[in-house]
Amino acid sequence: VDFSSEVTAALRVTDGALVVVDTIDGVCVQTETVLRQAIGERVKPVLMVNKVDRALLELQLPGEELYQCFCRSIESVNVIVAMYEEEAIGDLMVDPCKGTVAFGSGLHQWAFTLKKFSETYA
Repeated sequence: VDFSSEVTAALRVTDGALVVVDTIDGVCVQTETVLRQAIGERVKPVLMVNKVDRALLELQLPGEELYQCFCRSIESVNVIVAMYEEEAIGDLMVDPCKGTVAFGSGLHQWAFTLKKFSETYA
């Protein structure tokens, strides 16, 4: 389903964009379109890596493989951002250490950033 017109209209009245990417499937074509639109409207994106529960429970990915899935998703988003980024907006790269990436499960209604995780479990 193409939501391009709805996204364009919504971006004109918002301060930020939550870009949701599937942990396993990664970045899709529609994700690039939405990111390009957000950057064009000078809206800063943050990334939500979704369906972490599926990777852990259903697919039972080992830790290193799950980490690599996370890295691929983050890198793919940053490659797209780098292609369309404008200097006037500032740095739009997403980075878990900067708090611009969250990990979670929409189905099970939980999510965390690295900062929140470290505050909770340190």
